[in-house]
Amino acid sequence: MKRDRILVLYDRDEEYTSLMGEYLLGCKNLPWKIAACTSEADLKKLCGKRAPDILVTSESSYSRGLNAVDAEKIVILSDGSGSVTVKDASPGTCTYPVIEKYQPAEDTLRAILEIYSCELDEGDVSDMSFSSERAKLIGVFSPVRRCYQTTFSVLMGRLLAVNSRVLYLSFEFCEGCEELIPSEESRTLSDLMYFIGSAPSVFSLRFRSMVRNLSGLDYVPAALSGTDISEISEDEWKTMLKRICSLEGYSYVILDLSESIRGIFEVLRMCDRIYTLTRDDKVAKRKIGNYEFVLSMYEYSDVWEKSIRCRPPYVSRVPSFSGDLPACELIDFVKDQIGAI
Repeated sequence: MKRDRILVLYDRDEEYTSLMGEYLLGCKNLPWKIAACTSEADLKKLCGKRAPDILVTSESSYSRGLNAVDAEKIVILSDGSGSVTVKDASPGTCTYPVIEKYQPAEDTLRAILEIYSCELDEGDVSDMSFSSERAKLIGVFSPVRRCYQTTFSVLMGRLLAVNSRVLYLSFEFCEGCEELIPSEESRTLSDLMYFIGSAPSVFSLRFRSMVRNLSGLDYVPAALSGTDISEISEDEWKTMLKRICSLEGYSYVILDLSESIRGIFEVLRMCDRIYTLTRDDKVAKRKIGNYEFVLSMYEYSDVWEKSIRCRPPYVSRVPSFSGDLPACELIDFVKDQIGAI
């Protein structure tokens, strides 16, 4: 039986330690048990019987005496004090990983997970458990353009996230939601797929280091362009979705799909529910008819049968994806569709 892994947060700043410790304790499916303390004496007492796997400490709280804790990894939170040279005291000094202290807690956790996962062997985390209930996979896909597909997907995710853990994944060629556009340094969905050949537990850690949150809705930043994901195979997409649905503790995973990905029909077949959005014009109706014909021709009639065809109302202004959701006709429409899940 493998021992539990431990992350210890040590900072003499009591307010920061309390808030960050509370955040970490509230996070589900972390690879460590969490402990926190605000004095070096308490730290050494806490670690007296068992060295932590990771010690996270601030620049101003670090001292060479912390080497006696014998943590496998020390991560420094840079607080701008400049009071300590954060190097190991042993000959041939090695620099500890340093991350910014005063940033959103989720960004700090993401950075710690990235540091931790970069140095793991696959056997180190092979004892992760699978969720007893698989997440429901909700696909949103339509051959009709400009029918609010991304808006619908994100708003549905945010509404479901009020009472459940929800993940949103965009497979669009270019992200159309301003709040979800990745920064240049962000790791994206295409980066995650580099680890699909790793053990499920290693993949899971990489996944968690990339997840971001928008007003309660988890998401992995979309690939910067369609060429980044167009070469990923059907089997790789299916493996990724199976792992996320079984390992990560989500109730719903919403897929904002595009025909640019390989195996789109097989991915749709995996979904528990599919939303096919349309518009009330001749071109849209013709596209939907051709889509149904293609599904039938390639023996994917089951995809059509579990698809809900719906027409969002026209709105002059799409609500913001962040902050409070206003009362409006489009929000009411999405709420009505949620009742079919």
